[in-house]
Amino acid sequence: MTLLLGAPGSGKTTLLKALAGKLDSSLKFKGKVMYNGEEMNHSTPQYLRAYVSQYDLHHAEMTVRETINFSSKMFGTNNEFEMLGEAIRRKKGVINKVDQDLDSFIKATTFGEGSNLTTNYIIKILGLSECADTLVGDEMRRGISGGQKKRATIGEMLVGLARCFFMDDISTGLDSSTTFEIMKFLQQMAHLMDLTMVISLLQPPPETLELFDDIILLCEGQIVYHGPRENATDFFESMGFKCPDRKNVADFLQEVTSKMDQKQYWAGDQNKYQYHTIENFAQSFRTSYLPLLVEDKQCSSNNTGKKKVVKVNASRRISRWNIFKACFSREVLLLKRNSPVHIFKTIQITVMALVISTLFLRTKMSHDSVLDANKYMGALFMAVVIVNFNGMTEIAMTIKRLPTFYKQRELLALPGWALLCSVYLISIPISLLETGLWTCLTYYVIGYAPSIIRFFQHFLVLFSMHQMSMGLYRFLAAIGRTQVMANMLGTAALIAIYILGGFVISKDDLQPWLRWGYWTSPFTYAQNAIALNEFHDKRWATEFYYNNANTVGEAILMIRGLLTEWHWYWICVAILFGYSLVFNIFSIFALEFMNSPHKHQLNIKTTKANFVNHRQMAENGNSSNDQAILPFRPLSLVFDHIHYFVDMPKEIANNGATEKKLQLLQDVSGAFRPGVLTALMGITGAGKTTLLDVLAGRKTGGYIEGTIKIAGYPKKQETFSRISGYCEQSDIHSPNLTVHESLKFSAWLRLPSNVKPHQRDMFIEEVMSLVELTDLKNAMVGIPGATGLSAEQRKRLTIAVELVASPSIIFMDEPTTGLDARAAAIVMRTVRKTVDTGRTVVCTIHQPSIEIFESFDELLLMKRGGQLIYSGSLGPLSSNMIKYFEAIPGVPKINKGQNPAAWVLDISSHITEYEIGVDYAEIYRNSSLYRENRLLIDELEQPEPNTDDLHFPQGYWQNFTTQCAACLWKQNCAYWKNSEHNVVRFINTFAVSIMFGVVFWKIGSNIKVEQDVFNILGIVYGSALFLGFMNCSILQPVVAMERVVLYREKAAGMYSTMAYAIAQVAVELPYMLVQVLIFSSIVYPMIGFQLSAAKFFWFFLYLVMSFMYYTLYGMMTVALTPNIEIAMGLSFLIFIFWNVFSGFIIARELMPVWWRWVYWADPAAWTVYGLMFSQLADRTEQILVPGLGVQTVREFLEGYLGLQDRYFELVTCLHLAIIGLFAFLFFLAIKHLNFQRR
Repeated sequence: MTLLLGAPGSGKTTLLKALAGKLDSSLKFKGKVMYNGEEMNHSTPQYLRAYVSQYDLHHAEMTVRETINFSSKMFGTNNEFEMLGEAIRRKKGVINKVDQDLDSFIKATTFGEGSNLTTNYIIKILGLSECADTLVGDEMRRGISGGQKKRATIGEMLVGLARCFFMDDISTGLDSSTTFEIMKFLQQMAHLMDLTMVISLLQPPPETLELFDDIILLCEGQIVYHGPRENATDFFESMGFKCPDRKNVADFLQEVTSKMDQKQYWAGDQNKYQYHTIENFAQSFRTSYLPLLVEDKQCSSNNTGKKKVVKVNASRRISRWNIFKACFSREVLLLKRNSPVHIFKTIQITVMALVISTLFLRTKMSHDSVLDANKYMGALFMAVVIVNFNGMTEIAMTIKRLPTFYKQRELLALPGWALLCSVYLISIPISLLETGLWTCLTYYVIGYAPSIIRFFQHFLVLFSMHQMSMGLYRFLAAIGRTQVMANMLGTAALIAIYILGGFVISKDDLQPWLRWGYWTSPFTYAQNAIALNEFHDKRWATEFYYNNANTVGEAILMIRGLLTEWHWYWICVAILFGYSLVFNIFSIFALEFMNSPHKHQLNIKTTKANFVNHRQMAENGNSSNDQAILPFRPLSLVFDHIHYFVDMPKEIANNGATEKKLQLLQDVSGAFRPGVLTALMGITGAGKTTLLDVLAGRKTGGYIEGTIKIAGYPKKQETFSRISGYCEQSDIHSPNLTVHESLKFSAWLRLPSNVKPHQRDMFIEEVMSLVELTDLKNAMVGIPGATGLSAEQRKRLTIAVELVASPSIIFMDEPTTGLDARAAAIVMRTVRKTVDTGRTVVCTIHQPSIEIFESFDELLLMKRGGQLIYSGSLGPLSSNMIKYFEAIPGVPKINKGQNPAAWVLDISSHITEYEIGVDYAEIYRNSSLYRENRLLIDELEQPEPNTDDLHFPQGYWQNFTTQCAACLWKQNCAYWKNSEHNVVRFINTFAVSIMFGVVFWKIGSNIKVEQDVFNILGIVYGSALFLGFMNCSILQPVVAMERVVLYREKAAGMYSTMAYAIAQVAVELPYMLVQVLIFSSIVYPMIGFQLSAAKFFWFFLYLVMSFMYYTLYGMMTVALTPNIEIAMGLSFLIFIFWNVFSGFIIARELMPVWWRWVYWADPAAWTVYGLMFSQLADRTEQILVPGLGVQTVREFLEGYLGLQDRYFELVTCLHLAIIGLFAFLFFLAIKHLNFQRR
């Protein structure tokens, strides 16, 4: 088992991926990777090597047990050969003692006791038993902690068949005790089962370091040491550097190569010290005896197991049938967990079915004329449209699956065909339910052909169309891979197949060279099939002569340019099913062969100037006093008898729990004081983050009991957020801002208004220097795990965002997690300097080194179950804490040189507590320390003389105008840098403009028959609906991504939600104007509208207003719903309403009286009204209207569409009113709704 050490950016991840064969194919690679003496190539079984990423990607809807059990099923189980080899080694006395859990695990996996037993042992060994039946969760759904997610990630790999493990920063978020237990288990696995493990850790404690056999030290992409662990310090001592007593060897190894830390370890004459570069160390290593030792080990390994990697064959792999069964079972589980989305879809289609059935009610429908047939055509077309829209939610649901799928695909745990086939099969009953529901609710109510055969044929068309649409949007999501790109492709495809489907513009009116588009549109076949089924019924046999038609049924088919022979029905249905099959096959290929969106992390090298600056900071601390001069009021925080409950999770309740509530904090009391740095520690699951969330007022659910006081006065959240900062465990930032812009925005809104801009800028620069972000000031923050900053860089940014606010009280949840020892030391020195200015700071911390741990003044220690077991000062060299616990009978004494933090976490575990038979919480409550703390709490609960409660003349640090300016500045910076969103929207606009112009070429200049007016109505209808809806759907993912950031910033009291809403709306305006200008400039002349400045102005104005209400509606739906899937579903539902009542599918005069009010409430109808009236109201051409004779264009518009002069001005005002309404609802939603569950 080899430990890989190195600072972030040194190349650890790249090296691990190279060894595992997981490097991006676009990267250049030189050299060889050998497995048992054979070069790694495509024939080497990939499932024998596993790369465990530092990013935890899981399905939030699955529990820990379900997650690990799924991996166990997909990887397969080990066979008896390992057990036989193990038995031989034991007999030879190679291994004397094996951990009981590991022994049981090997036996279970060896003798085929099933994946469930394997899963249970892994869960037990990784310390996940208490959260095994808890949902993993994500940013919006409450779940397990970050450390538990990391252990679940490890567990996924340990249940597999891999022989070589490459694990990247797997201790991030884990306490030192848990890290040690996991590493101990991995060490025994490596030794017992002849596994090869290379593990990178950031801050390994000494006891964990001793578990490793070898160490690789990587610096700036070069190996400066690779050899036995016990010889590592000898190598550096030979070069003149010595590791001090009580210094963690791992920290020493990382710091001795750092320019700013190296000098303190020089063992010789300080006057003769010269900086040793990385190249010096690497050269010395290459010339030493150590490479020869490593070479000998490799040769020995090659001779003993050279052929083993070749002989391991597919017999150990799970069969394709079992892969499919496991994947299908998981998808059924996810279907149940995502039931709100499917319930919403069912409600959506039910509501629309009721609307359509009453809009086209059979009592109002006759079968005697072409006008009657037109109404039926509208109803049939809407059935096809709504069924297609119902399938669009597949985009969001597929995109949500992809990150986890890509991880599992790279691990060879989940092939694309298994996922797609499972999803496809599950979609069949969903399609049957939704299309069946639609058909049952509409068919006989509208009054379609009464034959039961035609009923089922009608249903068959809709079912095939629904399957086609789900396959299409699934495929577009698979090739788009991001929500923005997939939405763009989805809306573009929708517009294309919709416009070319033969209803918006007749096939006969298309240019001959565009007919291919008609025949490739799935809408063509759905519309033809469903129309043939209806109009071939004998009810439509009334005589009517039109060209070669003899009946009304034949006439309407000919007028609409549809097929007339019955055999085309079955051909069209077969083509729709063929489309479904093709799209799903294409989806499989996309999932199998397309990579995840290109990932690029930043690797910024530190300049020489900054090395000098960092060294000065390390030695002298902060040389500036800007922090001290920034205004703040020292404040204490007291919390007394805090209890916190949540409703019992269903997963736990289903396992037999009888209580209605789950208690996470039990009677926790304490005090945090100015100038005192407090550490909040405890094993994973002890409730540290929960306590911080409660004290900081960040909990959005649950039940809190107890009192919290600030400076002796009851805490008021609206004022407390002004004077506090919270560095959350999850690093949430706007991805499209730079580091400097993120800090500037935080400081701008959170520093008092009397701080001058130059002071603010100097303070920002100082904080960036303190947390080593100066070199990254212009770097994009990016999306975690995909683009921009690395995990540790994002952690430092999180800290900096709070420090620039200069708060009086700072909560830091694991501020050193994800940082190497050197970066953690820098961060803690910054925190120490902050405390020394008189601020109150409390940090949860998992794996502190001795130096970091003893930099704290006081410790609050919690045990699992949310109970306090120690609260008091650490004392010199942690003596007070050590003395307290060693006085408890049965507690093991601390070893000489042992890290006190690791020791106290180890002895406070529930296992140790059980072994020695004590209750630490009860001992603490009966101790003199507890009584001293009670006196302190009682004292601090009383306000000091001549002090007042916190009060501010206004609700925020900055006035409303400044808030608006800052929010608009931030949004403008983010939008300008969001190239994907901007490129997609403008390319889409240009493409749609060209398509509309080509399809409707010059139709506005030649009006002779009724269909010509309908064609113009079609382009107006398409312009009013589809372009705005496209903008809405592309915008929603962007707004949803920023909403998580909004929750954090709103909780910090940075700005009013009104300021955020104004900025969000205002930043869209210039982009919308450019889009409308592009569309209008292309489409208007191409379709042949009159070249009049006034007419062009009205065309442009109505489209601008249309874009605005669609954009605002998209923002509003995101703010009103808990996730993007439901937001898109709600958008589709309302869009269908707007579509139906726009006046194109059915004219206002033909609507039943009880539905006409909806026409006037439909903004799309107003846009169609305004565009049609402004362009055609003065046209005097006469047209032939079947059944009505010759009419002028204006007479037809007044008679059929109900367009009148008196409503024109009203329509313009109604546009402005709906824009204001959606903006107001967006504001109310973001102000009062919070879907984040904490």
